[in-house]
Amino acid sequence: MQQLYAKVIDEEQHQGVTILDSHNNVVGDVFATTILGCDEKNTYGFQHVSGTEILLGLQRRRFKDLNVAKYTVEYMGKRFTFKERKLHNFMNFRADGTVLETPYVFKDDKEVTLTMHREDNLIGSMNDHKIYVDDISDIEAGLLILMYFMFKLYKREDYHIARILHRNW
Repeated sequence: MQQLYAKVIDEEQHQGVTILDSHNNVVGDVFATTILGCDEKNTYGFQHVSGTEILLGLQRRRFKDLNVAKYTVEYMGKRFTFKERKLHNFMNFRADGTVLETPYVFKDDKEVTLTMHREDNLIGSMNDHKIYVDDISDIEAGLLILMYFMFKLYKREDYHIARILHRNW
């Protein structure tokens, strides 16, 4: 497995997150963006150094699907959907979807690491400190990195729900 690193850049002319490989070469950049029908605060893009660009956004929720999030992926002018599984998402993050006829599953492992699976094979993982990938395409690298933002959002919401449920009445 290859290790990648996220570097936060906070300079006057450029702010964002740059992904580097183990030789300090730029793999790509993360940026804020918008997708029609998605929450503006939770929509991000990843541009690979090769020029490949992928966008991922949290779809705006209606009352009936407040407990199950859906995510929109835009790649090469096409839209794909990832969806959390009911009941699975109550305790652990899990989002399933298909991009270009390849099924992917994102789920948390031990509560702190997001894992990415392609057709039941582990191909990547990411937490606050490490990114590991195993023979993945540009789009898969972008998917893993962007889905991590959604994973972190899920964890924040999960924390608040747990606090409410465990409050001493």
